[in-house]
Amino acid sequence: MNKFLCCLVILSLSHSVLAQTEQPLPNIVLMMADDLGYGDTGFNGNEIIKTPSLDLMAKQGAVMTNFHAGGPVCSPTRGTYLTGRHYFRYGIYTANVGHLPKQEITIAEILKQKGYNTGHFGKWHLGTLSETVSAKGPKRKPKENYLPSSCPAYDTSFVTESAVSILEPVT
Repeated sequence: MNKFLCCLVILSLSHSVLAQTEQPLPNIVLMMADDLGYGDTGFNGNEIIKTPSLDLMAKQGAVMTNFHAGGPVCSPTRGTYLTGRHYFRYGIYTANVGHLPKQEITIAEILKQKGYNTGHFGKWHLGTLSETVSAKGPKRKPKENYLPSSCPAYDTSFVTESAVSILEPVT
């Protein structure tokens, strides 16, 4: 099974806004995939798992290869990825517990100040999307942990609270 199918994709897209230098802002695409190892993509040498879209993106853009997980599981890593801060500083120590505090400054907020349109697509995992119900049940404390993906300055989002279902590959 292609591990990339179970992924979180975080996008920050320029709106072809001209900077003070009259140069268009570059598109920035940040991707975080649960359980995707360094050698699981074609552009990193894997000949079994087919990743043509990722391979094309890698060919046409910059590939940065020295990144490390911010935490032991997905939620703290995701929060660290978005804020640049260690998860001990914002209080998400494990998956599906707590929420990203509203006072945290995210990369999306900084990019918006520079003229970018921002979006988050995939698994959110940093708070509940409803104040009354959670995909993880009442123990998730939906009202207490309410933080929809629109709060940290995303213009557009299409997210699930805690999981992305596996899709059938397109042939």
